Amino acid sequence: MLETKDWGEHFQTPPNICNYMASFLPKNAGKILEPTAGKGRLVEALKSYGDVIAPQDFYKLEKQSFDWIVMNPPFTPMSQGYKILYNCMEMSDNIIALMPYLCIINGEKRTQDIMDYGLKSITHLPRSTFKGSRVQTCILEMQRGYKGQTIFKTLPK
Repeated sequence: MLETKDWGEHFQTPPNICNYMASFLPKNAGKILEPTAGKGRLVEALKSYGDVIAPQDFYKLEKQSFDWIVMNPPFTPMSQGYKILYNCMEMSDNIIALMPYLCIINGEKRTQDIMDYGLKSITHLPRSTFKGSRVQTCILEMQRGYKGQTIFKTLPK
């Protein structure tokens, strides 16, 4: 079991990114998990879309199904973020995940796992999204079983 951390002390998702991530969900999205809520910016953006669950400790959350998972997992260590992503892939058919670009270009198995799950789109985020960070990020729109072409997007202005 990985040591849990206070994810609220790490880089918080900017409000415009939270709103963009929430915009992927239908109006009545059902049961939504935000596994690493930090200070709750993403949770606030999701509240009008359904019933949002934001556990204090994701690793103590009982395995269950969610209609949607929307997340910005920790990038330090990145292995923790990947573990959360893989756990979430077992819990929902729909995932919106803010991840470092390395998650899709720095490991053939992980890239194949994400593609096999179903990668609908990748939204490129500007390097300036997280002040003080040098990590290039993107938003993955994932849907279990999706076999169509992956669309590359830029953040709407």
